Amino acid sequence: MLYTILLIMKKNIIYYFTLLVFFSYHHVSTAQSNHRNTSLVINKATQKQLKEYDRFFVENHKKHINNLVELIALPTMSMKPENKPELKKAADLLKDMLHTIDMENTEVHFTNELPLVTASYSRNKKQPTILFYGHFDVQPVDKERWKSDPFSAEIRDERLYGRGATDDKGPIIALISAIEGLLKVDGKLPVNIKLLLDGGEEMGSPHLPIWLASNQEWLSDIDFGVNVDAMMNNDNQGMMWKGLRGAADLEVTITSANTDLHSGIYGGVAPNAALAASKVIASLWNKDGSIAIKGFYDGLKQYSKIERKEIAAVVDPNQEAEDLKKFDIDQWIGEKEYSFYERPWIRTSVDITGFKAGYTEGKASIIPHTAWFRMLARTGPEHDPKEVLEMLKKHVKDSLPWGLKVDFKESVMGTAPVFDENDLGFRIGKQVLTDFFKTPPIILYIGGTVPALSSIPDGGGPNLVSVGFQRSDENFHADNEYMRIESFKKGQRIYANLLHAFVNQLNE
Repeated sequence: MLYTILLIMKKNIIYYFTLLVFFSYHHVSTAQSNHRNTSLVINKATQKQLKEYDRFFVENHKKHINNLVELIALPTMSMKPENKPELKKAADLLKDMLHTIDMENTEVHFTNELPLVTASYSRNKKQPTILFYGHFDVQPVDKERWKSDPFSAEIRDERLYGRGATDDKGPIIALISAIEGLLKVDGKLPVNIKLLLDGGEEMGSPHLPIWLASNQEWLSDIDFGVNVDAMMNNDNQGMMWKGLRGAADLEVTITSANTDLHSGIYGGVAPNAALAASKVIASLWNKDGSIAIKGFYDGLKQYSKIERKEIAAVVDPNQEAEDLKKFDIDQWIGEKEYSFYERPWIRTSVDITGFKAGYTEGKASIIPHTAWFRMLARTGPEHDPKEVLEMLKKHVKDSLPWGLKVDFKESVMGTAPVFDENDLGFRIGKQVLTDFFKTPPIILYIGGTVPALSSIPDGGGPNLVSVGFQRSDENFHADNEYMRIESFKKGQRIYANLLHAFVNQLNE
């Protein structure tokens, strides 16, 4: 998913007062926003329709889970070149699934050798068009650390274990099955939809902006967007994201000679690339763990006292201490003037995510002539990832000792989006979750990155509201990833409700 660091929040925040009224064909839900005086009215399926959808989901549950198992079986690790054939197989599988349920214009597109799957339904000329986004590539695995084969999904205690189960193959299959349910029960969808399924999100979706720039006509009639690579707070409450962080990646290669040298002959006189890299890395941070580059934080949005109080109001006051114990960490690091939650939510961080130098498989009496390390910057609101990369590169060059050479490889994976709670799409998503769970969703920032949430609107598409059912303890990006079967069932029903909620909501 997301490149995500998520912190669990308190539940008891109420944003809307909800009034339920009923009309002849559709139920209608009306909500009053705290931020504006206009009322929001959303359509709802009839009770008869809801019962028929439920019957369809129950009767076809085994088939839908088998579809997910089949998709999980393909090791779609986009960052590994050897997995490109598996990515293509997965894209073709999704295309076939969408064609089978009667979606239109099902296609697979390759840009920079990464796939995108698109499909559409456009039979409601007077209704809005909603874009649904998800991704089917996954993070790498260390099979020895898994209790079962990560690519042979296994159900234990009503949890389906497998790489991509919750991030993000499970949500994609829940969405497709919800669309299938409405088509089977009603013979049609209540609105127009387009699907954009991404085969490169886990490596930053570098192909997505290129494809969007070449397909402006495809984007031109879309009114709203929904991201299914998203979360719920717990079994009884949904979650929506107020904002995320952007991301930028920088690979650094330091070279000290044209070959490794004998440490007995040249030890003490020849510069060591590993030592030089260590000195550069150490110079990047202050003792408290904040970034040592002068002016580094200047480009960040400065939050008011009121905004920071709003952030503090939704946090779990016990989480900071509980996580120290849970992960066996002695102390947290970073900017002391910002809270435990603000640092990963609205501030920029830089981490070393990989380091290679010398000979590591045994003893070798050498002086390494190259050292490589990767930095990942998570950028806060209004902090330009390109500017962050330039500051990091300048600091590396300025602090590099002994006249050594340095080369860079960089990529930007997205800017930090912040969402307007008064946006119509956001309000519709919020109302659907409020009606489903009988309580408003928790609304918070997270420290992760979904590149599409910035690249799609930047590329001419809509803002995307994030509505999903992933849970923070389901080990996405970690060993033994799983998805709760019950959450999958909730997701199917939420997406069915969401499709009805957009009826007649033409975004002016």
